[in-house]
Amino acid sequence: MTILRFPIAASLIACVALLAASLTTVKASEVTYRVVNVAADDVLNVRDRVGVPGSRIVGILPPGTGGIVWTGPQGRSGDGGLWYHISHPRIPGTGGWVNARFLREEVASAPVIAPPVSAEPPGSIFKDHTAHQHMYRVVGVAANDVLNIRSGAGVSHGIVGMFPPDARNVQITGRIRTLNSGAVWVEVRSAMLPGGVGWVNGRFLDRF
Repeated sequence: MTILRFPIAASLIACVALLAASLTTVKASEVTYRVVNVAADDVLNVRDRVGVPGSRIVGILPPGTGGIVWTGPQGRSGDGGLWYHISHPRIPGTGGWVNARFLREEVASAPVIAPPVSAEPPGSIFKDHTAHQHMYRVVGVAANDVLNIRSGAGVSHGIVGMFPPDARNVQITGRIRTLNSGAVWVEVRSAMLPGGVGWVNGRFLDRF
């Protein structure tokens, strides 16, 4: 009797283990997260490694962004902060790392409400009919930083995207705004941006 009972018990244990593993996998695939604790005019930086020192920004997530998937790996930064490796359609490649305190598990799917676009700052605007014929590259941005792309000309507008410090082949529309401060902002075109366009400070672009 003992010889017969052992393989049956082992089979039951194996089946339970397989079922538990299957349930864990399904549950993990269904859980998504959204960005929290980020100001309306700020973004959550996604980095190529755990922690801020020595890491590089590989993407950004606006406040309230949902549908974020925790891929499984986690780590602790030098200050003890918990970091998760995540993936999201806005993040290129295999994803990146964010501080876990800026993520919250989504209970149910809900539409993400974009922050309101602030009013246009004072200044003149005109169309340069030749600028769009050339390609530009990002200059003057530190290797561990990014060039923020905003919804309008000026830092009072929300961030809608970013260019890495070594970005090339940046296309501009030819639309240029000179603010009262003297700063010149240009409209850039990118399929990654809401509406396909955004604004950057012209001093960070150079024609090549």
